Amino acid sequence: MGRITRVTPHLTEEEVKERMRNDPNPLYRERWSIIYTAQVHPREAKDIAKDMGLSVSKVHTLIPRYNKMGVVAVETPGKGGRHHECMTVEEEKQLLEAFLERAKKGELVTIKQMKQAYEQKVRHKINEVTIYRLLKRHRWRKVMPRPYNPQASKQEQEDFKNDFPNKVKEAEKTKDPEDRRPTLIMAQDEGCFGRINSLRRAWAPEHVRPQVPRQIVREYTYVYAAVDPKDGRITFLILPYTNTDMMNIFLKQVSEEFSSYFIVMQVDQAGWHGSKDLVIPKNIRLIPQPSGSPELNPVEHLWDELREKYFANGYSESLDEVIQILCDGLMQLESDPKHIRSMTYFPHLRIVA
Repeated sequence: MGRITRVTPHLTEEEVKERMRNDPNPLYRERWSIIYTAQVHPREAKDIAKDMGLSVSKVHTLIPRYNKMGVVAVETPGKGGRHHECMTVEEEKQLLEAFLERAKKGELVTIKQMKQAYEQKVRHKINEVTIYRLLKRHRWRKVMPRPYNPQASKQEQEDFKNDFPNKVKEAEKTKDPEDRRPTLIMAQDEGCFGRINSLRRAWAPEHVRPQVPRQIVREYTYVYAAVDPKDGRITFLILPYTNTDMMNIFLKQVSEEFSSYFIVMQVDQAGWHGSKDLVIPKNIRLIPQPSGSPELNPVEHLWDELREKYFANGYSESLDEVIQILCDGLMQLESDPKHIRSMTYFPHLRIVA
């Protein structure tokens, strides 16, 4: 059994609690929290540190000072800096370097694994909070990986992006010599939405664990959308299927809505985009992107935005409700060209005429 850390009652529990809650200085609030915790529930310093997510040394240092000096031990500014670091910044970089390749691949590198590596290096135990602070100091953060098709060719994708201006020029050569309309570069895609809902992290106060309905109902509808990334404009249709007939309806709408332009449109290699029955309007030319490369198409970001902001943790009682949510979300996006541009204006689409 370790030594119990006890606090000399310079102030009552209520007085300490008041300062812990209301002191304007966050450093002092943290110190008063340590004093309050040790005062109401005396135990070993390591247990206090673990429960509060702090270093043991901080608890060990503060409580004896408070017992000896009283309030002044708490309400004295810190000196700042890293006076008791176990590693130099350069050594920390070397430690993280061992995890870098795994991090790039999206493998699950855990705090526990990093803590074990750190402890092997310094040859003593540390609190997990040390690792969290190290990661923050070196600007590591937890992010959602970007998916990709393992069968896609990275070289083919790079060639497509580099050669895209030439593909646009080749498309322009096919238009009628009398056609003086300016060229508009667009990207097009279809998104599937239905009644299979997904769960995502959500903000909630302490001690509240949100509960949301989860359902798997295989009913779907499809959004056909084309975006003008440069000016942040979109046009869309919600249709029941993905096939050549639906694509013909959508291309006709795009052609009429942007009739004052000659449109060069990036599309993926879905079967209906290259069907012999596809009717391509006179003012539209299609440029197929490499197969298995959704990350090249900016319209994918619209689907991510809709799923995250309008469908995550949601529940739809009918397909009509899904369609209504889609309409609301798409019209919200349509009203914010600046936001659309920020999501979709990919570098390979920035062609100067």
